Amino acid sequence: MSTTEHHTPNETPQEVAELRQQLNQAQTQLAAYEKRIRQLEGELAEKQTQTDAVNSQQQLIIETAQSLLDIQSVEELWPVLSTAVCQVTNSDRVAAYLMAAAVPNLQIPYSSGISEPYLEFIREHYQEAPAYEARFLESVIINNIMTDPRTESLKTMMQQEGIQAYAALPLVTPDNSVIGIIITYRDEARPFTPEEITAGETLCHIGAFALRNIKLLQETKENLRRERRLSEITLTLSSVLNLPTILSSVVRMATRLIGADAGLLGLVVDEQFITYYPYNIPSHVNLRPSKNKDNIAWQIVEKRESLVLADYADYKLAKEKWVRIGIAALAGAPIIAGDKCLGALILFNFHENHRQFSDRDVALLESVGRQAGIAIQNAHLYTEVQQRANALAQMLNRQAELDELKNKFIHNVSHELRAPLGIIFGHVELLNQSLADDLQPEQRQSMEIILRRTRMLANLVEDLTALLAAQTQEFRRENILAADLIYSMLADYQIQAAEANITLQADIAPQLPLIQGDITHLRRVFDNLLSNAFKFTPAGGSVTIRMWTEGDDVIIEVTDTGSGIPADKLKYIFERFYQVEEKGQRRPGTGLGLALVKEIVEAHRGHVSVSSKVGQGTTFEIILPSVPPDESDA
Repeated sequence: MSTTEHHTPNETPQEVAELRQQLNQAQTQLAAYEKRIRQLEGELAEKQTQTDAVNSQQQLIIETAQSLLDIQSVEELWPVLSTAVCQVTNSDRVAAYLMAAAVPNLQIPYSSGISEPYLEFIREHYQEAPAYEARFLESVIINNIMTDPRTESLKTMMQQEGIQAYAALPLVTPDNSVIGIIITYRDEARPFTPEEITAGETLCHIGAFALRNIKLLQETKENLRRERRLSEITLTLSSVLNLPTILSSVVRMATRLIGADAGLLGLVVDEQFITYYPYNIPSHVNLRPSKNKDNIAWQIVEKRESLVLADYADYKLAKEKWVRIGIAALAGAPIIAGDKCLGALILFNFHENHRQFSDRDVALLESVGRQAGIAIQNAHLYTEVQQRANALAQMLNRQAELDELKNKFIHNVSHELRAPLGIIFGHVELLNQSLADDLQPEQRQSMEIILRRTRMLANLVEDLTALLAAQTQEFRRENILAADLIYSMLADYQIQAAEANITLQADIAPQLPLIQGDITHLRRVFDNLLSNAFKFTPAGGSVTIRMWTEGDDVIIEVTDTGSGIPADKLKYIFERFYQVEEKGQRRPGTGLGLALVKEIVEAHRGHVSVSSKVGQGTTFEIILPSVPPDESDA
């Protein structure tokens, strides 16, 4: 490019050279200004990009924080929090780890992009990893696993997983306790910037706060639920007076209230043994009443204190049968009513649950125990009142029966004895008066003897009447070999059977247990049954006694091949003075024999029943409880 220079007539060459130099300097300076402007424009664009990134990051934090604070479920929180932390730290993968003191093992509630073998490796070796130090409120930043000596023990596994860098950010609660960490992983060794770490830590703090709020909300809901169920328990127990219903309801509702796996209520009976009412206990577990005080239920009752076991198997009174079914944790509370301990309420958690009983659980269990104590005491009082009312009614009925019997007896005495005695006494007295002057001394003495003895006989009748007021002697309680009793009765009736041409036979099982009672009255029971059997069995018939055991009971049957009892009469035969009429005629007897059988058997805590077919015979079945083994040796 060429230029044409024009010079004024007054310009000298030197001046032109100076002007040309100034122009060159100006052009150079202008180029420098243009370059600086371009640099400033680049820096401005870069700062604008950084500002946009920061704004975007801040916007993500705000949106995530709002989402976290709106979440009401822990399960929903973890993916939202972990994903957001992964985004703000520009990482490729993420996992959340819980390692608080209350958690026995490392828990991983959420992970993304991490293989299960790697997670299992971390579960086993997490205390050896540098990320474990994040539990001390400080983040752990590893920008390159290959050059950072802290990852030496994990380097091989991380290389296999494709991890080159990671940041472990603590989850710090408002009270400055660390409940876990969130670790973000990078697939390349790219350093984390301070802004990335700050943003991640901010989200972790917000997440920990949201987690605390969720747990507080859940605890509040759980407390409301428990209070509602506790009120239901109180209402139920206050409206029920049937003891078995109360006992089964208490253990079921307490187990559900606290969220335990199973429950057991032990009730003290007669201050001698504890009987049990289970809920969700496997059916094969033996729950017989226990007199042996070497167990947890008795310990709670005698100490009147609650008991909590984190590991049941390690407890000194642990029973093998409970360990076998998987009992892990236990909580028990006494059932208190006033100054008396009525039993123990015990809850269990199995190994599959891994849940320990908290102080709140025990406090609720104690509250249920107190409510149950009041309900049981009320039921006892109600039952006692009913029993007294029934006893009074029975006494009144008994008195009415005795009065009726007395009236009949007096009537019979008046008719059968008093009238003849009156006639005899009158004639003797008349003879004594009319012949008084003609009688010799010896004759007068005989007459006086007749009068005196007649008067004594009348007094004897009065004495018989007084016997009706005598009370029945209380039954004795002694251990009896039931088989020996029956064999002795068979021996007594062998001659009668031979004379009546009736076959008397027995089928008695070996090694029968003891029964407890009054042998004299029990003899009367079988005496009545055998007498009736022989009375109504014709010649050529048979009478059979069978005896065996079922569970804890001894069963005795007396069967005959006699005339039988009509079906419509069976329900009346145990009533006093009732006699079945046969062909329009009453059967012989007073009608008291079978009533006496029923009363004696029931007084021995037994039961008697009858089955019969007309023309084929009758069978009486008596059930008596056997003596428990620990009492039979006494």
